[in-house]
Amino acid sequence: MKAEKLDFLFIYEHKVRELENLCLLKYELDRRGYKVKIVHIEDAQALKAMRPIYYAKVVVTMACYQNSSIEWHTKRFVKFDKIIDMQWENIVFPRDEKDKKAYKNYSGVAKDVVRVSWGDMNKKRMLEVVKMDPKKVKMVGHVGMDFLRDDMRGYYLSKKEVLQQYNIPNDKKIFLFVSPYFSDNHTEEYLKEMCRRFGEGWRYYYKDCMLPSKEIILDWIGKICKERDDIVFIYRPHPGEESQTAKNLEEQYPNFKFIGGLSVRQWILISDKIYTGNSSTFVEAFFAKKMCYLLFPVPVPRDYELAFFKDADKIKTFDEFKDTIYNDNRPFPVSEKLIDEVYTIDWQKPSYIKFADMAEEVLNDSYYDLTRQQLKSYYHKMSVGEKAVSLLVKITPLYDLYLLMLENNDIHWKWIESKRLERKKLESTANDFEKTSDEEIEMIINKIANELEKK
Repeated sequence: MKAEKLDFLFIYEHKVRELENLCLLKYELDRRGYKVKIVHIEDAQALKAMRPIYYAKVVVTMACYQNSSIEWHTKRFVKFDKIIDMQWENIVFPRDEKDKKAYKNYSGVAKDVVRVSWGDMNKKRMLEVVKMDPKKVKMVGHVGMDFLRDDMRGYYLSKKEVLQQYNIPNDKKIFLFVSPYFSDNHTEEYLKEMCRRFGEGWRYYYKDCMLPSKEIILDWIGKICKERDDIVFIYRPHPGEESQTAKNLEEQYPNFKFIGGLSVRQWILISDKIYTGNSSTFVEAFFAKKMCYLLFPVPVPRDYELAFFKDADKIKTFDEFKDTIYNDNRPFPVSEKLIDEVYTIDWQKPSYIKFADMAEEVLNDSYYDLTRQQLKSYYHKMSVGEKAVSLLVKITPLYDLYLLMLENNDIHWKWIESKRLERKKLESTANDFEKTSDEEIEMIINKIANELEKK
């Protein structure tokens, strides 16, 4: 089977964080006549592929930190010439801002890809710390904020529709807490990996700041839920976050809900009040022209508090928190000037248009091509067996025969059985919650088109 030819292949990790944004980009690139596809990073077909099933002139990744990031995204299922890194985590911990060796400051081939920057602050880091080629740092703003523009407001469900979906009475006020926290019980192996990426201090940030902050805030919310039955508090978990304390609170109070479904933007738009912590969620509230309160019951270590919050208006006590429940007398917690430095406030030209203009430039200019050597160098060192299989699958008749043997359950050769087992394991890692389909993508794009093409 020949590889499908594409202009752009978008690869995403977290559906609620990325899929709508990528559909908006696909809408615009489709409209300009390009061939575009969106796949999940652990798409079952891609995981099993032993040779390219796509040839994409440009691969667009969700993050590209070092060589292993590229291999994780592209595996063996796509051949490509160029990479654009969406860099969904534009904001880094202060300890990483000037550290050239920091995990998020890029190395290897990943240093030479095209990188999206939301604003001046990240662009400055890319140029001064990472020492990237200035031509490969593209400042286009955050595409997700385009969904909060006036011409896209009809894209989202109404408050009534959301509440009906989650069996919440329509007469309740909706107060949203967007969690910046990680799960309650991470393994030592996980903590070691995070410390490898973000420094040994991350362990203490997690144990001595994140976990106690979460407990305190949930206690605060529980008191309000007990006191005010006219309010429903929505706890929106961080991607992948599990919290037994939050689940216990949900069992205790019918007006507390732990909900991971729907995008943060959807919840922001239908909420009466919004809360978060050491998170950039307040920026989405700003673009939605809504108030957001910052809860900091435990001081965040200097190395891990986002630069936004140095002079921000922070709520540190229950009495302050309770006052926000009953009153609206606090200013927006972060200055507009600082938001502009990080996200670029441009009410005139949407970021998806800026991205499409940039993507066309990258597609059509050989300056952005990765060299033949770079396209070979990011793979891990293969064993003798891996090299042999890699050579074998390049010969189409042999590869087709190999696939037929895999599918023929009457063949029980030891080597074939081992390969069948490998494929089953790969299929089991494909995350059903995160994956999408062509039908779902088409549905999202049709909703986008309905809003943007209104007369």
